Amino acid sequence: MSGKIIGEKECTRRAEQQFMARGNSPRGSNSMQNVSQGTMKPNRVWITALTVGVIALALFLVGISKPSSTFYDEFQYVSSARAFLAGASNPNPEAPPLGKLLIAVGIKALGDNPWGWRIAGSVCGALTLVAIFLWTHLLLHDYVLALTACTLTLFNNFLFVMSRVAMMDVFLVMFIMWGLVAFTAVLEWKGLSAMTRRFILGFAGTMFGLACACKWNGIDTLGIVLATSVILLLVAKRSGDNRIVRYRTHLSQVGILPLIVALLVVPVAAYSLSYWPLCRSLHRPFTWSELLSMNLYIWRFHLATPGNKAIASPWYTWLFATNPQRGLSYLVGNVVVMWGGLLALAFCARSFWKSFPEALVLVLYAGNLLQWGFTPCKSTFYYYYYPAAMFLGVAIPLALRQLPERVLGIRPAFILVVAAAVIFVVCYPRMAHLDAPWDCAFGCWS
Repeated sequence: MSGKIIGEKECTRRAEQQFMARGNSPRGSNSMQNVSQGTMKPNRVWITALTVGVIALALFLVGISKPSSTFYDEFQYVSSARAFLAGASNPNPEAPPLGKLLIAVGIKALGDNPWGWRIAGSVCGALTLVAIFLWTHLLLHDYVLALTACTLTLFNNFLFVMSRVAMMDVFLVMFIMWGLVAFTAVLEWKGLSAMTRRFILGFAGTMFGLACACKWNGIDTLGIVLATSVILLLVAKRSGDNRIVRYRTHLSQVGILPLIVALLVVPVAAYSLSYWPLCRSLHRPFTWSELLSMNLYIWRFHLATPGNKAIASPWYTWLFATNPQRGLSYLVGNVVVMWGGLLALAFCARSFWKSFPEALVLVLYAGNLLQWGFTPCKSTFYYYYYPAAMFLGVAIPLALRQLPERVLGIRPAFILVVAAAVIFVVCYPRMAHLDAPWDCAFGCWS
């Protein structure tokens, strides 16, 4: 009898292995966990991520040479990149150097022209979308919802505009999102060794440090990640949620000291090292005193500079803004994603104490928005909403999880994606700087 039972178990085990080998994993399984098992085979998640990146890059590059001259804040950053390549004095010392160095790489590769100025931003915008897809898949373990988040983000208007202008925000958000991908992988992936988990967390810390080296606002997301780690370690042991307990186990495997190194020491080191090429170009010593001097200048500059009051707007007006920013490619958020995302955040708030993904997305959005109520700068501008707005496309699929999968035979996600696509198409001629008469193909904006 015992031999018969053993034989039945062996047959069951082999059948399960054959089932999984055919790729028929049950809904909700995380296909990305192949990485943790050392069998990272090409599957639809990785193939989709690559496809998303290629499509986004192609969309961002079409017509990127328009306008043919620098516009909005491009001049100061492009001028700084030119100075870096020429070894001249930095004309834009009021901002950290990394984003300007990336623009300089584009100019070095493609020349001092619109393609050279903007190519780095387009590449980073495409990488941002890839990160959104992977991060949402890690959080939700759902391919369709991850693809929904990715598509809504592509159509939110912010990503398109900011990926086609030589400014710092697209670099900031790209590094933030890849830091979140790495951090969430540390929490989610099973079967990793302690050393591998520490390495991935160190990569996350590096990404957050490089985000700060583009704009100091990266510190907000780093702070949220650090606080999340501490809460999971100190509070999660009393949680009855198996997912939270698993997260605590994985962070405990990393260890307290390596976690501190990864999320405090590594970001500071990555941030500091971004100044080395600048110091070398300026023939200045790469020392702590020099770094302190440069960063004190940035701090004092933003405390004292009033900014352009004519185009400034308070942070709390951004949520429901409908007037396009004519000086910045007629930027205005896609109302389907912006307003639908705010409604979705209300659903997330209802599940704040019950579900980790909802809580994390809500805190990340709030942190990246509310910082502007406390940041000591004289003026704020609508495009500052970009980092926070990127989480709205993820919030919507989180809310959709609480709705029926189909309504009258149609997925709600499909309806939202189509609606967002229509609004994006209407906005496209202006955002893409199309020539007349195509710029007013869907009506001229005031």
